[in-house]
Amino acid sequence: MKKQFIFILFFLFSSFFSFSQSFNSVITVNGLTCAMCSFSTQKSLEKLDFIKEITADLESTSFKLVFDDSKFIDFDMIQDKVEDAGFFIGGIKINFDEKLNPNNNDHKVYNNNLFHFIINNDINSSTYNLIDKNFISDMDFKSFSQFTSHACYLTGTHNESCCSNHENLKSKKVFHLEPDSE
Repeated sequence: MKKQFIFILFFLFSSFFSFSQSFNSVITVNGLTCAMCSFSTQKSLEKLDFIKEITADLESTSFKLVFDDSKFIDFDMIQDKVEDAGFFIGGIKINFDEKLNPNNNDHKVYNNNLFHFIINNDINSSTYNLIDKNFISDMDFKSFSQFTSHACYLTGTHNESCCSNHENLKSKKVFHLEPDSE
């Protein structure tokens, strides 16, 4: 009886945590022209311990990144590694396992990462674009700024004035997303 109780408890506990929302990312890299460019970028990205798997697509100059769900994903470090290889991020798409339906200015934690959703239309999506200041043009950043008055969009960090209900985060960083319209 005791073994059955422990088994049931273990099953319920593991089921509870298996429903967390996972995500992967597709990064577009500007300047890739050959297989060696792609190879050097992949080698640079492989140094990041939170990336579990990398799939390169030379034709679209992109990389699909599968993450370790137990770790904080630092998109700034991804950008740094791409630049270390001599290239630049053209865009970052974040693909969630399921469609999300956030409201404008919602802050949600997925696998130890805090995301702030900036929604200017009524699209339910499973794919979002990273729209932080250092990933988009100044003009686009100014355009997205009109949809939020939250300080975290300007600073890129978690603060109590806009995201106070998220304690015990692994990082003070908050990443900002808008639904992908494609």
